[in-house]
Amino acid sequence: MRLKQVSLTTAISVVAGLTMATVGLTGSAAWADSTAALPLSHYSHLLVDTAHRHIFFSQGAGSTGIVVTDLSGTPVTTLADEQGATGLALSPDGGTLYAALADGDAVAAIDTSTLIETARWSTGTGSAPVSVAVAGGKVWYGYTDTADATAAKGAIGSVDPSATDAAATPQPSMSHWSVAPLLTTGGGVLAAEEPQQNLSHVATFDVSSGTPSVKADTLVHGGTASGLQVTGDGAKVLLAAPQQPALQAYRASDLDFASPSVYYAGGVNSNPNSLAVDADGTIAVGSTAGSNAGVYLYAGSNLAENHVTFDAGTVAPDGLAWGTDGVTLYAVTQDSSGAYTLNTLDTAKLTDTQLSLSLSQYAVPTQQFTLTGSLSTNGFVPAGATLKVTRDGTELPDAPVVGKDGSFSLGDTRPDEGAYTYEVTYAGDATHRPAKASLTVQVARLSTSIPFPEFASAAPHSVAFTGSLSTQLNLGSLPQGTTVQVSRTNEDTQQTTQLPSATVDPATTEFTVTDAPDRAGRFTYHLSFAGDATHQPTTSDAEVQVSPYTPALTLKAPGTATRATAFSFVGKLGDAPYATGETVTVTRTDAAHTTTPVKWTAPVGTDGTITVKDTPSIGGANTYTVSYPGDASHQPATAFAIVQVSRATTTLSLTTNASTYSYGATATATAHLGTTYNGRTVSLYAQPAGGKKTLLKTGTVDSKGNLSATYKPARNTTFTASFAGDYRYAPTTATRTADTRVKITQSLGGYYTTTKYGTTTYRVYHHTAKPQVAATVTPNKSGQCQRFQAQQYYSSAWHTMTTSDCFSLDANSTVATNLILTNAVNKRFRVRTEYVRSASDKSNVTTWGGWLYLTVRT
Repeated sequence: MRLKQVSLTTAISVVAGLTMATVGLTGSAAWADSTAALPLSHYSHLLVDTAHRHIFFSQGAGSTGIVVTDLSGTPVTTLADEQGATGLALSPDGGTLYAALADGDAVAAIDTSTLIETARWSTGTGSAPVSVAVAGGKVWYGYTDTADATAAKGAIGSVDPSATDAAATPQPSMSHWSVAPLLTTGGGVLAAEEPQQNLSHVATFDVSSGTPSVKADTLVHGGTASGLQVTGDGAKVLLAAPQQPALQAYRASDLDFASPSVYYAGGVNSNPNSLAVDADGTIAVGSTAGSNAGVYLYAGSNLAENHVTFDAGTVAPDGLAWGTDGVTLYAVTQDSSGAYTLNTLDTAKLTDTQLSLSLSQYAVPTQQFTLTGSLSTNGFVPAGATLKVTRDGTELPDAPVVGKDGSFSLGDTRPDEGAYTYEVTYAGDATHRPAKASLTVQVARLSTSIPFPEFASAAPHSVAFTGSLSTQLNLGSLPQGTTVQVSRTNEDTQQTTQLPSATVDPATTEFTVTDAPDRAGRFTYHLSFAGDATHQPTTSDAEVQVSPYTPALTLKAPGTATRATAFSFVGKLGDAPYATGETVTVTRTDAAHTTTPVKWTAPVGTDGTITVKDTPSIGGANTYTVSYPGDASHQPATAFAIVQVSRATTTLSLTTNASTYSYGATATATAHLGTTYNGRTVSLYAQPAGGKKTLLKTGTVDSKGNLSATYKPARNTTFTASFAGDYRYAPTTATRTADTRVKITQSLGGYYTTTKYGTTTYRVYHHTAKPQVAATVTPNKSGQCQRFQAQQYYSSAWHTMTTSDCFSLDANSTVATNLILTNAVNKRFRVRTEYVRSASDKSNVTTWGGWLYLTVRT
């Protein structure tokens, strides 16, 4: 079985129509790697002892021994009677292996030279320690505290292996976990984790002195963690949990997010399940997520340097460890059958490289062109790197990498058209893998074209147009003196005439053609360029219809004229001269001649001058249309002018049958029209305040000159009468505004019967009642003023007792108040309300409601 390296990035650079580019990636992984099947039924942790060339594998609860192999994975022995060995740690001098025995309720010490257990410290019955770490001269272990039989909890203890009477000692100040915590150390910092559903309870302690002091204690993004590490400087805590989308990094000092805070193993939701941090800070992260599965390596940033996939399944939880040689990474993988494999990665820290090569311009014969590219890595570009360059197998000068971004360029010139293949090679170095890129460059003359020209004029004796000789993508300047050959073919006679060549301006690529065909018709201009050393030839045809002149016809007519009085105005046709005897047709459209205009002719002077004479008999707008029929050299032309002919004035008045109306009452508006000539039609309109103008009636006034219409106003309303005018009398209008009261609906509530005084009905109240008076105003007057007035009857007359201040109408245009009945027994009263228009109300006037009568009984 072999390990496969997968490139992280791929890019293709293509110049359309000329090149095919390839991007060079690192070739087959040149790693001194190996794999070995492991004799494990279960797996928990691994520990690499490079000094003694051993690897230790614990198998967790239910196992009885620690498997030992050499550095290639070949079995050496099994350390028996290590019941449920789980967490493993190495002493600072590498001489002792410490193991947490989950089934043995103890921490064991094993000599790494003799592979013999030298000490065992009991952690208490049922303590089941699961993790072990070394720092500050002590061995720290995470275990289960069963002192409280009703609620076991996680705790941390320590052993001082140098003490004469060394023993496992609980650390009460650190005992506040719900399950046995996982431990790790680095730089004198001990980190402890209690995994939960999607969070982890993490605490950090300074244990450099052997006595723990709390640095931070909080919940962080975690879960069922498979990897917990403290960096060698003690600055960061790294946490890999499959429940999280990425490796999480926190400051050890306060467990706030470090920078960078996440390391995405192959993308979002990569489910990291294992973690190893080398002494130089290189981070290896295992992922089990689909195509992202494998190991990702980071050095100095959260940008992955390398990605490794495995033939032998996926990385096991907590299945990564670095050797102390600073080079080798060891990975335990498990396949679908459950079998475990040790993968030895000897060159994991070598960085992938990529080469790209492209042509940013067209390559043409005899002219230098430049190829550009870049040497890139997932880390830093190698300083001083040089690249080997060949063209069709022939060596060219080396291309140095000149930019910090890895950019480089190389120039070349080819005398002939053809395809040339360039290859750039990077040999690699101590920290970077080799790469290669090739690019096929098509050297060819630039294509040219003559787009359809822009015609400035196309009339007899005056054809002019501007064309351009375009080069492909506007590359390659045209030589001074470049010309375009020009000929003209009359499509009606098929006669072709050679015209002078047109010189191309090199700065603008434009040329100008002027011509004077002797007639109108359809012509084709043939344009051709013979080509040169760097440009291909081209031809183009431009067809144009040469039409007669389109003369402009302008009229200078007065804005007004007097009815029945002669007047004249002048006009002018452009593009003179004109033949003697030509005329224009004049038509006049007025109110009496809308469908059958009055028509006559007027002469056209040889200079195009026209004089129109008329005596209008109809007032109002008179439209004069002057039409020229055209001749052999001129197209038809038409223009018109409007002259307002005077009309007499008449009288129009408007009255209403009242100046103020109740809400919903019927108003009658009457218009009176004075003397007219042949029009007696009037239109009546109504426009309520704030509303739209509505037509009420259009009709002929009666013999007295009157026309009436009715309307039910709900608001103050402006009535308008309109006379449209006739042949001799001008239009006119008249207006009349009528006010409208609001509708007030009043009520008295709380009475228990009614009675009558004379013909008036009174509501009867107990003397203890407080009658409620309510009013609703239509249309809605929310926020406006409503007042209440109360009167008492005595001395054979009504006398006002009180008139209230303003009450504000609510959103429903309603208001209510209560009457206070004091000394009111057997007395008669009446109340009413008043809507008081404010300055902002333009739609209705102040309105009193009707009286409501009441009396009081004991």
